Amino acid sequence: MRIAAFGEIMMRLTPPEYLMLEQTKELRLDFTGTGVNILSNLAHFGCQTSLLTNLPNNRLGEAAKASVRQLGIQDRWIGFSGDHIGSYFAEMGFGPRPTQVTYQNRRNSSFGVSGASKYNFDIFLAETDLVHICGISLSLTEETREAAFVLAEKAHALGKKVCFDFNFRPSLNEVHGTSFMKEQYEKILPYCDLVFGSQRDLTDLLGMKLDETVEPSKQFEALIHQFMLEYQIERFAGTIRQGEGNKHYLTGFLFDLESYVQSAPREIINLDRIGAGDGYAAGILLGYSESWSLLETVEFATANGVLAHTIQGDVPLTTRKQVRHIMEQPTVDLIR
Repeated sequence: MRIAAFGEIMMRLTPPEYLMLEQTKELRLDFTGTGVNILSNLAHFGCQTSLLTNLPNNRLGEAAKASVRQLGIQDRWIGFSGDHIGSYFAEMGFGPRPTQVTYQNRRNSSFGVSGASKYNFDIFLAETDLVHICGISLSLTEETREAAFVLAEKAHALGKKVCFDFNFRPSLNEVHGTSFMKEQYEKILPYCDLVFGSQRDLTDLLGMKLDETVEPSKQFEALIHQFMLEYQIERFAGTIRQGEGNKHYLTGFLFDLESYVQSAPREIINLDRIGAGDGYAAGILLGYSESWSLLETVEFATANGVLAHTIQGDVPLTTRKQVRHIMEQPTVDLIR
């Protein structure tokens, strides 16, 4: 299956050694983004991947495009338009101090100013079986919203699979409230086949209600199935984070229209949490593309998401062999 993504390439700037911005004169530069993270991971799994986006026509754009190629993603559909690349500073947390992300210039980025007319969706979709649309595109600008809607509608009409994640960012929605975003989600969801999200996305963003006539342990499952039936969603996936003492665990869940599975909880040991959810998404898409069972898919995806927490940077450069190793031999910590 040829898997593609529509989304922004960003420049990540990270102080070394858990330092805060006030403490450093050095920054590590990486090029990242939801689509980059998912596609690069799938490329490492052996899938054919490509990214649809725009970059500035300058040295930063050229460097970002080269980075994408190095990650194994085809760059045929990465164009040049506009003058800026979106960026963010990632001050890595330690202990009780959380990681702090500060976005910069996203709405004026090359991706942010590119509407549907800046892309050749028809030829792109002719070479694509499944396209992932990052939900952040609905939060950025009128241009990115238009492009996402047109792409989803065209892909659906052609019988291509459309994958969407809510990926809601409060800091990007300070001007538009949840009622505005609810309208955007309701507009794109009828064209989607696979959705990544959470109970909170459905209740807080879409305004859906838990069915209190159902016993509490079944309300989550009933809510997801109601959502899937309403929008004719083929698969719905996400994760649940839980803490017990000073330990934290990740559990993955995966629905189709007839059944629901959860993975066994896996302990999270956190080096860099940013992008770890994209590792989980990549595992789900791998299982879907290769017609694995729901349980095999969610167990692999959860293990991959946990492994992504242990990798510095956004991009979860795991391999199938590495993921299978922690699934099958979790106590082996030295490989020779």
